[in-house]
Amino acid sequence: MKEFDLSGKVALVTGAGRGIGKGIALKLASYGADIVVNDLFMQTAESTAKEIEMLGRSAVAIKADVSKSDQVSDMVDEAVKRFGHIDILVNNAGISLYRPILDCSEDDWDRHIDIMAKGTFLCMKKVAPLMLERKWGRIINLGSYVAQINCTTKYFAPYCAAKFAIIGLTQVAAQEWAPHILVNAVGPGDVETEMMELEWQQEGARRGIPATDVKNEYRQRLILERFEKPEDIAGVVAFLCSPLADQITGSHLIVSGGLPYRISAT
Repeated sequence: MKEFDLSGKVALVTGAGRGIGKGIALKLASYGADIVVNDLFMQTAESTAKEIEMLGRSAVAIKADVSKSDQVSDMVDEAVKRFGHIDILVNNAGISLYRPILDCSEDDWDRHIDIMAKGTFLCMKKVAPLMLERKWGRIINLGSYVAQINCTTKYFAPYCAAKFAIIGLTQVAAQEWAPHILVNAVGPGDVETEMMELEWQQEGARRGIPATDVKNEYRQRLILERFEKPEDIAGVVAFLCSPLADQITGSHLIVSGGLPYRISAT
């Protein structure tokens, strides 16, 4: 489909060594984009890059901590040196810790805000001028279904705060950089990844029940009755990069399998 032809485009995907970020990187590559694979760990970044090259696209793996401005600057400079430009930025890097507010340390708070909210800010600030100069760009930030009024989740205070901040950044950037850059957010629900498995283990430990029981409870909340896969989120990101989404900016597109609309009676 020509609408999804990303040939000639270069996409920078943060946190692309595994999970949702890896799924997004592979999906964009499958539609013809060359990919800058960022991750905090070089081994996982290189693994994703190799899979992209097997699809016939070019890829470069870059280790960088997106919460550090100097590392973000070096990452973007290296990407431009390799490919000449960046057309698509996907701010996906993130963490998620499961614990009550009173058990959260200052470090827990700082890590969530720095990696997700600050990291999104730093990457957008560095990449947006390149896009504005070329008068074309697409920025997709990873929000969450919890970043909506009355949809927050207990025991995820720093995570929810960071995701709300990302949505605010998305809406402001969409106004400041129009009409040349479209800035949107995608809000996943329960995506079956290593990070989600860890959350089920943590909740199970707190409640004294097996993680498999927690996972089954989560599944029962879903209207569509199955957990999302990284490719489910990746498909929506690809859509927002396509001409089919040329009139969408400043949005937070919830892709949650129906969360939080099925309420348990128990």
